[in-house]
Amino acid sequence: MNQNRLNITLLELCEIPSPSQNERQVADYILDRVSSLGVDVVEDEAVKDIGGNTGNLVVRLSDNDNDNDKPSLLLSAHMDTVDPKLGSSNKINVMVSDGIVHTDGKTILGADDKAGVAIALEMIHYVVENPGDLVTPLEIVFTVQEEIGVLGASYLKKTNLVSKCGFVLDGDTEVGTVIVKSPYKWKYFLDVLGKSAHAALDPEKGINAIKVLSSIIGELPCGRIDNNTVTNYGIVTGGTTTNVVADQAKLIGELRGHDIEKINYVQTEMFVNIQKITQEFGANFDINWTSLYSGYVVSNDSQCMQYFMSACSKLGIEPKTVVTDGGGDANHLNGAGINCVPFGLGMKAIHTNQEHISLADLHLAFNLLLECLRQNR
Repeated sequence: MNQNRLNITLLELCEIPSPSQNERQVADYILDRVSSLGVDVVEDEAVKDIGGNTGNLVVRLSDNDNDNDKPSLLLSAHMDTVDPKLGSSNKINVMVSDGIVHTDGKTILGADDKAGVAIALEMIHYVVENPGDLVTPLEIVFTVQEEIGVLGASYLKKTNLVSKCGFVLDGDTEVGTVIVKSPYKWKYFLDVLGKSAHAALDPEKGINAIKVLSSIIGELPCGRIDNNTVTNYGIVTGGTTTNVVADQAKLIGELRGHDIEKINYVQTEMFVNIQKITQEFGANFDINWTSLYSGYVVSNDSQCMQYFMSACSKLGIEPKTVVTDGGGDANHLNGAGINCVPFGLGMKAIHTNQEHISLADLHLAFNLLLECLRQNR
């Protein structure tokens, strides 16, 4: 590892604003770097399906003299960040203080997931500069739009990948930690249909969809249902003007859970309650559910976990596993049969203006990942 180069890469990446659907500058940075090393990189056409200005990037690396009988491993990182809220400055001011990378406090840093991108790029350098050390073929995927629904990974053509296991370089956990369990996530769109009427002259002839929806919301679950299931409603719209009885109202929410049977039960209960309330008011409704990603569980005897445990042991790191109620690219990759775990990078306070990461953690994460890849011999 070239520590100075890795540091500079992280700083340069974090200085580039790349909110979801505007990853072009980061993609071009990656394309230029990888191409300069004589390594093939392909940009897919996911942008045609999900919008934005950038597709996913796929890099393939192999040691042609040694890797014929070695299974390929996957590395993944996402190029987008949450909205940095730049304001009038249109700039992210990145600083380093006592080995900690942070901003001036006016924007996010974007270490989520520029740290993962930087480590992946340094790994490409390492493989090119150290032929024969890593005999493992690598597929490295840089995805888009992770922060707004894991869209890039969703539309990535996973059937074009040959890897069956790997690591997602996107963990806000400490180095030496991997996420082994993540929930299913569903989004729902509820439309309540009432009947319009003049709000002053004929209010009795109308059915106020907003009032109906209010009654529905009072009966819907919101928050943590049990230790494995959580739901939330987040967007409410309705009506057109104050002098007309609203004939439509909309609610958008989500449901997450580790047990698909419990999710199905909650969905059924919600339908029954919504149907009962709308019938009482004489209104109608339509509810549509969209699966955003599947849940996953990665066992300790899986290949990626075996590599991780062995690498931690070799470096004297105590391995830790965690369960999350969040989700990310690993959900879609596991759903496609690529056994992988989000890999802790040590980033802190992500999605806030206090976001930061220590360079020592960045270096340790790289070395641990390198040792994981060396296990595939």
